Amino acid sequence: MKKYEELNYYEALEIPFGASPFEISQAYKDALSIYNEDSLITYSFFDESERGLILKKIEKAFLTLIDPIERGKYDRMLVRTGEADESILIKKDRKKPISLFQGNHPKNRGLHLKKIRKKVEAEDMKTLSKEIITGDVVSGADLKKLRESVGIDLEEIFEVTRINIPILKSIEENEFEKLPPIIYLKNFLKSYSDTLQLDSNTIIDGYIKNMTRHRESA
Repeated sequence: MKKYEELNYYEALEIPFGASPFEISQAYKDALSIYNEDSLITYSFFDESERGLILKKIEKAFLTLIDPIERGKYDRMLVRTGEADESILIKKDRKKPISLFQGNHPKNRGLHLKKIRKKVEAEDMKTLSKEIITGDVVSGADLKKLRESVGIDLEEIFEVTRINIPILKSIEENEFEKLPPIIYLKNFLKSYSDTLQLDSNTIIDGYIKNMTRHRESA
């Protein structure tokens, strides 16, 4: 998992190396709609400094990749540094990366959230969390067990947070290599925690600690 500042411009815009100018422009527009300060999708995910960092990189990525000359220079740099192989210099279709978010924030988000809150309150999530999370480390399996204990489907979490299901699954399955940069991950964990009415600081700190221990033991 790369840190946000380590993402290359293609990763920042979530497009393949062979993206067309139209795809680059569309990805740029989509990114602006997701990360601007009026976005309903990410309104609770990022503070002002984090959002500014993301938007600055998105702007630089777009200006570089939309210019054929600058893009050529950038692609050759990626090849020289070993971040991409020479096939990047040959135009061809590539599989598009999984988006972190999907679609616009639904109008019925409140209904989905209300249903989840009823389940959480009925099963006493605070008691369950104390029983399942017994130490200072939180695993994806702990989160999955908590979610399933109150009968909440992953799709319901998606409907409220709009975080793509593959990302949610990677969090719960401890697939650390598939997780997004830490700047996203912490906010995803916060949104997940808030949806289930869990203490977000405990979840974030515990999950990051678990991930760090896993890397150190690998």
